[in-house]
Amino acid sequence: MKSQSIAVDQPQYVESIQAGRGIAALLVVVHHIAQKSHALSGGAIPLFDFGIVGVDIFFMISGFIIYFVTANKTMTHVEFMEKRIVRVFPLYWGLSLLALLVLIFKPNLINSNAQQATDIAASFFLWPTTAPYLVNNGWTLTYEIIFYALWALVALPTANRKTATIACLVLAAGSFMGLLFNVDPKVINFSLFVEFAFGVAVGVAFKKGVFRQHIPAAIGLTVAGAFLAHLAISQGLGSGQLRGFALAIPSAMMFIGIILLGPFWKRMRTVLAIGDSSYSLYLFHPFILVGIPITVKLLGISSPVQILAISAAVGVAAIAASHMVYKLVEFPLTQMMRGMIKSAKSLGAARAR
Repeated sequence: MKSQSIAVDQPQYVESIQAGRGIAALLVVVHHIAQKSHALSGGAIPLFDFGIVGVDIFFMISGFIIYFVTANKTMTHVEFMEKRIVRVFPLYWGLSLLALLVLIFKPNLINSNAQQATDIAASFFLWPTTAPYLVNNGWTLTYEIIFYALWALVALPTANRKTATIACLVLAAGSFMGLLFNVDPKVINFSLFVEFAFGVAVGVAFKKGVFRQHIPAAIGLTVAGAFLAHLAISQGLGSGQLRGFALAIPSAMMFIGIILLGPFWKRMRTVLAIGDSSYSLYLFHPFILVGIPITVKLLGISSPVQILAISAAVGVAAIAASHMVYKLVEFPLTQMMRGMIKSAKSLGAARAR
């Protein structure tokens, strides 16, 4: 198959990113389903620890996207952070409030197996802590916000290859902070910041036209990256201070392979739809997966096959429900917040005149 250079403004570029988001979210969901099934079956159903790499792919995508939305554009620090906050917080805070209500009235449904009490204040402000958040997956947003702040400080007001390179170097250097100062990775795992750097670097390479579209090579790269990630995770490197260092290259390989599969994703409408709602799915699916142990206990089921069937059914329900959350809550809420900010700025400008 003849290779061809990739223009990042082609439709398959956007589709590839959405597919990457969808795959990353599905990996995390399956990982959590397997955890619950494993516990309920007494270990008969194996874990799916490989699913944690979905988070690492998300960080790659974040670095990639942030470079593209700011590259060669003039954007103030306030404008940039404003856009990021509107993108991240409305849905997250809404679900955190929902989780807080559940915690008040049904405390056994929120972090019931955690060794520490839920940190409500840290949950809303996303500051690092060893305690669980109300929406436990929100821990990754802490890293996102720190990355955004660092990007604003280093790469703006006009991001280009030079400032992106400086940001990557700062991120790479910062990833060693945990090792240098013996920071508890449960509070903040500094090594994960190297994954944002890899994502930015991949973005710079794509923008420069380094990569060429070649389907067989894309498949080989994705499979090889998945295999290396599996090896790292199976050796216990998927947790602790070395996680980012161990999974950055395998995740980058998978991410690049997914993007290079551009035309393939046109036919995968379900994956693209999941990609559209990936943020809602990532945050909301734990609310639905609570139904797995409840259903299993209610029906008195002990067979691993039946537990797996129920888990799969609840997982599908979580995907469907999350897509509805995206359409009915996340998207309109984000649009409303953007509209309010735009109106406030227009009013402020009018008063200034």
